[in-house]
Amino acid sequence: MAGYDELLALVQQRRSIRRFRRDPVPDEVIHKLIEVARYAPSAGNAQPWEFIVVREQKTKDRIAEIYLEQLQEKAKVEELRPPEYRFWGKDSPSLSVGFRDAAALIVVIGDPRLVDAYPLRTKLDKGPQHIISSLANVVVTLHYAAASLGLASQYLSDSGSPFMEAMLKDLLGIPDPYRTYEIVCLGYADMAPSARYVRSPEEFVHWERFDPIRRRSDADVREYIQSRLRPQFKKVL
Repeated sequence: MAGYDELLALVQQRRSIRRFRRDPVPDEVIHKLIEVARYAPSAGNAQPWEFIVVREQKTKDRIAEIYLEQLQEKAKVEELRPPEYRFWGKDSPSLSVGFRDAAALIVVIGDPRLVDAYPLRTKLDKGPQHIISSLANVVVTLHYAAASLGLASQYLSDSGSPFMEAMLKDLLGIPDPYRTYEIVCLGYADMAPSARYVRSPEEFVHWERFDPIRRRSDADVREYIQSRLRPQFKKVL
């Protein structure tokens, strides 16, 4: 069994990387990633995932173009927020498409029909939720597997947005009823990640019962977002 210290070091060092070198990743390394990922936990052991491994530069470039196109729509929606709360100014969302230089993109798609692997009550009550949590499990497993092999990785969650999903399904020939969930970008880092804030256990761990002392007020949450997560916001939400 893997040791705790090695696991802790792995999760502490893993960061999302947004600039990659154009160095190829050997096929055998990608196969190692997939070998780890296929053991990811899933609800009812349904394993509702499929992977499309994209390595051709032409396809990666087109995915980057689709990403930029949907960012414009995203920026318009962001304009509905008060200026001091926006992630971007007018017409200036983050245009980082460094993932086009990644050695491979693993497009993770899900099969919603696997809800039939659950008891009927579960299927009706929270079947789609179980599909999503299972896909989340396999994605995070891919990220940790990449880190263990010395690779950088990036989440590309916008691949599940309506526009990008439709365009990806057309580009990659993904049939209905499959749904795109996430793209995991893999390669070798061309940047050093910055440190990130991580909450201390004392802030979120409760023993036996919810500790009322740790209950955060609305003001506490707003302060947390501003000071810890989104310091670019000019004032408390």
